[in-house]
Amino acid sequence: MWTFYLAILLIVLAYWYISTPKNAPPGPRGLPILGYLPFLDKNAHLTFVKLGKIYGNVFRVYFGSRLVVVLNDYDAIHEAFVKNAEIFAGRPPDINFKEKPEDNLGVISNDGVFWKQHRRFILTNLRDYGVGKLALEPMLLTELHHFIEVVKTKNGESFAVKQLLNNSLTNNINILVTGKRYEYDDPTMIKMLQLFRKAEMLFPVLTVFALFPWLSKLPGADIILKKKQIKELIATFLSIVGDTIQQVKVDYKDGQQSNYIHAYLTERLSRLQADASDNIFSDEALVHIVRDLLVAGTETTATSLHWGLFYMTLNPEVQRKVQDEIDRVIGQERDPSYNDRTQLPYTEATIMEIHRMVSLVPLSIAHRNTKEVFIQNYRIPKDTMIIPNLWAVHRDPKIWGDPENFRPERFIGMNGQVMKNDHLIPFSMGKRACAGEPLARMEMFLYFVSLLQNFTFVPPDGKMPTLEYYPGFVRRPIFQLVCAKPRK
Repeated sequence: MWTFYLAILLIVLAYWYISTPKNAPPGPRGLPILGYLPFLDKNAHLTFVKLGKIYGNVFRVYFGSRLVVVLNDYDAIHEAFVKNAEIFAGRPPDINFKEKPEDNLGVISNDGVFWKQHRRFILTNLRDYGVGKLALEPMLLTELHHFIEVVKTKNGESFAVKQLLNNSLTNNINILVTGKRYEYDDPTMIKMLQLFRKAEMLFPVLTVFALFPWLSKLPGADIILKKKQIKELIATFLSIVGDTIQQVKVDYKDGQQSNYIHAYLTERLSRLQADASDNIFSDEALVHIVRDLLVAGTETTATSLHWGLFYMTLNPEVQRKVQDEIDRVIGQERDPSYNDRTQLPYTEATIMEIHRMVSLVPLSIAHRNTKEVFIQNYRIPKDTMIIPNLWAVHRDPKIWGDPENFRPERFIGMNGQVMKNDHLIPFSMGKRACAGEPLARMEMFLYFVSLLQNFTFVPPDGKMPTLEYYPGFVRRPIFQLVCAKPRK
């Protein structure tokens, strides 16, 4: 009997060590069944930086039996996502926590015809609503005024800023999507933000599931992966979104384009009139897409700003330079404008340095190559999971020289103006780059400038913020408090 089990084990081991595809990138083998999982740091992007030094900037690892290729520098990511954009625009089919196909009707985790048509529609509508242009500025400034007034009520005392940022930024995307703004104490707003906080606590689990979906098939996985809590969270959020959509539908009239939901309904009606079997723009898809827009349009910018205020607290000399520039160009009376960027090179460079240092989503979202392809002369089999290490690009000493130092001057040219660096890719690149990038950039600039125009950020309760963060898909700071002293 033992001879039989030993033979089976030897067969498994032999298969494990000879099954790597021919001409595949080099990389560590890991263990049978588990792959490289036992050796991953809780922050996988740091493990990948170390492996890149050993195996090069295109290497493979195994997550269980799944082949994963990591792109660990700018050139590799650019070759895949830009030069071979169409091929690498896929998503692994199991990175979404879903029970049935219709659970994957959003745009973040989808690909193919559905994703292409909806992404194009989202981008078109965001442009039509003025995203990235001055036409959107009055709406953002109106919300920004509410936000600044609430910060002023803190009277220079320490407070947790993240929830307030979520409140304000959720309103911006809500207005674009639904045409409605919520008061910060509105029950719907409160419930939505409670869900965001619950989701933050589950980020580590969601990250594990996205990277190792096969774990869900193991005994006891439902408990380990907190499947019940995640299902309840998703169901509750979709219920809130569904109710919101129904409220917006009440005001809809044929042909309206006043917000995203109205534009979607108009598009759906037009498609059904042309082809009654068209199901790309369905009622079910609308719920999931609105969910994606609300989540993506809130969490990333709020957390980036949160980090940005920490970096100002930790680097008071940078904060003073930013404030001096704002005072000289804008003063402390008028609102900032997105057009001020050209006159605020140091401020713009500081925001760029925040993006570089934070690398908010260090491994982006996994891609899938839809056909076999060669990257840097390595063969990448069809349907491989592809992980771009944006963190490695933003901390590459060959590009930045002193990547660990917070130094906005690296983005200032000899002429004193902002110097663009293509290696700064906080929103990724190619066809799967963040669709909300223009809105996020506009919000980041207006909020950051307005905050430093009105306040000076000092150590809360005399304690310097730490740069420690929770493991997970998004780098969320463990330290929460800020102290905003009103400027005279």
